[in-house]
Amino acid sequence: MESIININNINIAVKQDGTGPDMVLIHGIFAYKEIMNPLFNHYRDSYHVVSYDVRGHGESEKPGKISLNDHADDLKALIEELGLTRPIVVGLSMGSYIALTAAEKYLDLLSKIILIGSRGKGEISLMEKAVEENDGDSNIDLKQMGQLITGRVYPPNTTPEQIREYYRGNRGKVELTNDERANIYASLARYDMMSDIGNVKIPVLLLVGEYDGLNPPSESLKIHEALSDSRMEIVKDAGHIIFFEKKDEVIGLIDSFVEK
Repeated sequence: MESIININNINIAVKQDGTGPDMVLIHGIFAYKEIMNPLFNHYRDSYHVVSYDVRGHGESEKPGKISLNDHADDLKALIEELGLTRPIVVGLSMGSYIALTAAEKYLDLLSKIILIGSRGKGEISLMEKAVEENDGDSNIDLKQMGQLITGRVYPPNTTPEQIREYYRGNRGKVELTNDERANIYASLARYDMMSDIGNVKIPVLLLVGEYDGLNPPSESLKIHEALSDSRMEIVKDAGHIIFFEKKDEVIGLIDSFVEK
């Protein structure tokens, strides 16, 4: 079921399906809820799964100013609006920043979090850095940006045909404008989840691809070492969006973590 709900005076596009324990999926920067479909379509058979376009993305409202705290507050409001009970939250890249920030701010909100391709702090979005390092113009369109970062997102020797297949059925309906992308970039200026990471007492699973060129394994390791209750797994032959290349392995790792 897809719907638009209003939380924190922002319209948010949500889809949910299934029955059972609650699970929330959060996409990464410039993406959309549909990119989480490989996990959504699997877990709706055994969980009540919620996937949503975070503010500034997809079919959700796009305010001019966004922060990680806004995203964390939206996650809290979404959980309360939908009547979820201490959900498991799976976040990809920026979605992992949102999950970790929420766990730091709202200590009893979540039961467990899975951080995919994460990083604890940074000066700018790693997507923005990739463009800068390639002498790119920040006002490029999504297709051009995709060409710039392909080598950082996917394992070596990934073909264009494979990438097209990854996104088949997993692509959103809305392309962001240059101004909207600039607002999203600004939301990750000097972001830092490490300062308050000691607040996180719930179990955390960190998953990262061997060939993640945006948030490499060394960045997940920093988070892992700072947490009191965490497990970290490096997924071989996978890039930034590990459930594209290694869906069954990723699901197996998530299952063993949440069932423990």
